[in-house]
Amino acid sequence: MAADGLVLRRPCPADAALVHRGTHDPLVREFLQAVVPHRDTAAAERWLAEVPPLLWRTGRAAYFTVEAAAAPDAPPGTGEPVGWAELVNIDPAAARAEVAVWLLPEHRRLRTAKAALRLVCRFGFERLGLERIDAYAAADNMPSQLMGAAIGFRRAGYRPGAFRSSRTHRLHDAVHATLVPEDLC
Repeated sequence: MAADGLVLRRPCPADAALVHRGTHDPLVREFLQAVVPHRDTAAAERWLAEVPPLLWRTGRAAYFTVEAAAAPDAPPGTGEPVGWAELVNIDPAAARAEVAVWLLPEHRRLRTAKAALRLVCRFGFERLGLERIDAYAAADNMPSQLMGAAIGFRRAGYRPGAFRSSRTHRLHDAVHATLVPEDLC
């Protein structure tokens, strides 16, 4: 899928440098749970060759490389990888999933983040038939909360000690927000 100058595509081993950098980024590791820093790009390449395809096949998760479109008519995979998006905990029976997005530091702008989040949510609604997408942001991560609100996520609750930082291992309180197809903007 493509929109707003971004392309959402399945990751491949060639995205190892992106994944390696992202899993070592202090903010990604602080505000996302279960981020394991890859030892080197070769380890990231092996992970990309094995884990995302397996989770796609089993329907448990959908991982994406977010790339800046090279040109309006350029094929996917020819632009610059700028981040990562994922739908996890996919529950087909309940037609719901959780979403997470991160961008490399030099691409962290509200417009880019909103476009990436909107694109992965569109994929969930249009291609997977989801009826609800949940997002959890650390209570002290206001940029993530604003990004979700900007595309239609509505606050659904507050969860004390909801997740553990991958970097510092401290517990973060989380703001739970939810999105349904008719609210996506």
